[in-house]
Parts: sequence; C-alpha cells; structure tokens
Amino acid sequence: MTRLRDRHRVVAAAWNPIAPGVLATLSLDGRIAVWQLRSGAQPEALLAVRSPTPGPASLAWLPGGGYLACAAADGVVSVWSLDNGVRHAQVLGRPSTCVALHAAHDDVLHAAYEDGSVRRTSRLLQPGRPTAQQFAPITAAAWSPTGQKLAVAHHGGFFEVHDDDLYVRWTGQVVTTAPLVLAWHHDKTLIVADRSSRTLTAFDTGGGELWKLQLTPEPAAMSVADDMLAVGCYNYAPIFVDPATGALLSSS
Repeated sequence: MTRLRDRHRVVAAAWNPIAPGVLATLSLDGRIAVWQLRSGAQPEALLAVRSPTPGPASLAWLPGGGYLACAAADGVVSVWSLDNGVRHAQVLGRPSTCVALHAAHDDVLHAAYEDGSVRRTSRLLQPGRPTAQQFAPITAAAWSPTGQKLAVAHHGGFFEVHDDDLYVRWTGQVVTTAPLVLAWHHDKTLIVADRSSRTLTAFDTGGGELWKLQLTPEPAAMSVADDMLAVGCYNYAPIFVDPATGALLSSS
C-alpha cells in the first residue's frame, strides 16, 4: 500500500489513461496533485495546482493524458496542462455539485450535475458555446468507457440508461432509501450498488439482471479497471469482484 503525502482528505482521484502509475488526486481544501507511483519508491509529485473552489468535485483526464479536468460545484470546469500547469476554464452554468465527468475522444468534456443538468464544454475549453440538457435531479451518474451510454440515478432508487444522444433506453428501480452508486463494465454491463441493502446488482444493456452479490459492509464507491471491480466500503478495505460474473475475488 502506498500512502500519499497529503494532509487533507482526498475526495476524488483519476488514473492517467496513457502514463502508467500517474494518479491525480483532489483534496477537500481544493489542492490538486499529480503523482508518479512506482513500486518500492515514494510517490513523486509531478504537479500541484489549486482548484478555485474548494470542496468535492469530479476529476477526469483528457484521452491524450496531457490535460487534467476538474468540474467544481460552482459550475466552472477547469483544465490544466500537465506540462506547464497552465489553467483554462469555462463556465458551464449555475452552481451544482458535479457527480460525473467524462472526457470524450474529441476532447469535449461532459459533466452531469445534481440539479439534473448534463453540460458539455467546447473542445479543449477553447472559445465556443457550451451546451446543456436538463433532466430531473440526480444523485449519481456514470458514463460507459466509450461515452456512448450514460446511467443516472434519481431519488427513490430509480435509475435510467441514456444513449449518446441522451435518449432514455431503459429504466429500473431498486427499492432503497439511500443514494445508489453506479459503475460500468465495458459498455455492456451496468453495476448498481445499493447502500441500504448492501448489495451489488449487474444489468445488461436491455435491463436484464445478470447477477447479484450480497456484501457485509456498506458500499460507498465503485471503480472498474479491465476485468476487476473495486468496491470502496465505509471503514473496510476495498472488496474486489469479477464484474462479468459477480464472483468475489478478495475481501481483504
């Protein structure tokens, strides 16, 4: 296990899609750091910048790995160059907490906010007009790896999957009083975590249930890399799951 030298709680993190071992973190005080992690060595800080708005936000790398984006709760999206730390910014709309941020292959950023808005920047935040579409308020969102599907969760356990034109393709519901957590395995499997029942349920692209897994701890966050699902749990070590079958890989 590697411990980063950060005095404040980390509230977001994103691995660089191109450079192995390069991790960006956002701390609660607004500090954004880029680290080079190597086995058996102390983390090396490659870049340290500060978000203009402290607090929770969403991070995402642009596909080329040379730019890091942050969507803050004030409605501003910022992009920093990894080479020189120069910041570009674009105002996307009124303040709201960003629950998901996706960088498309054309370097356009897509952000989903708690107020139900889905906002798009211009390419690389160059001069241009950002766009937005409005839905009912949401509690969670997740883009599939290609960005062709967007899953959003609403209050009451309702969730829905949209295509790349943001048309609803199917809907579902988990009977719960807690906000859901969403994650994608490739573009074919949506995984829904219910905090109150402590279960993970996987659905195919038509809404059919693929598998269901009961957990002991309460799931708080999920992340998929290749063929492994990591489930972050409150006061527990991460749990690792095979996202194709729901088989428990490790619980320690």
